[in-house]
Amino acid sequence: LFTIYMFLLVKVILFKYPRPMIREILKSSRLAALSFRIGHSNFIAFKSIFRFLFKSKNIRISIKNLLGNIIAFMPFGFLLLILSDRMKKIKSMLVASFILSLSFEVIQLVTGLGEFDVDDILLNILGGLLGYLLYSIFCSKFSEASR
Repeated sequence: LFTIYMFLLVKVILFKYPRPMIREILKSSRLAALSFRIGHSNFIAFKSIFRFLFKSKNIRISIKNLLGNIIAFMPFGFLLLILSDRMKKIKSMLVASFILSLSFEVIQLVTGLGEFDVDDILLNILGGLLGYLLYSIFCSKFSEASR
C-alpha cells in the first residue's frame, strides 16, 4: 500500500503533465538557467498561502492548491505509523514529511517539472501531521471500544 501511495504521489507531484509535455519541459529546462528557476521560486514562508487565501481571484485554484498539498500528504502520516515503530513519535513523522516534501520541491526546481515553493513544504507537513493525528485518534477510539 505504501509503495502504491508513493508511486501515486510521484505521479501527482512530478508527472502531473501529459508525457509529451514532460519531455518538452525536461528538454527546455536544460536550456533555462537554474538561476531563472530559482528567481521564480518562493522561499518566503506563507507568501503563496497568503496570496491564495486573500489575493486570488480564482477560489477553485486556491482551494485545489492549498487543500491538495495537505490531502496529498495525509496518507503519508498514517502509513508511517503503520509501517514503523520509530515513526510513532510525532517528531520523527514531521522530519520524514519534511524530508520527502523538500525532496520533491528540489526535484521540481532542478528539473523544471514544477516550481519550488516553501509553502508547499509547510502544507505537506501539515498534511502528514493531520494524517498522523487522525490515525492516532482512530486507534485510541478503536482500542477503547474493544475493551
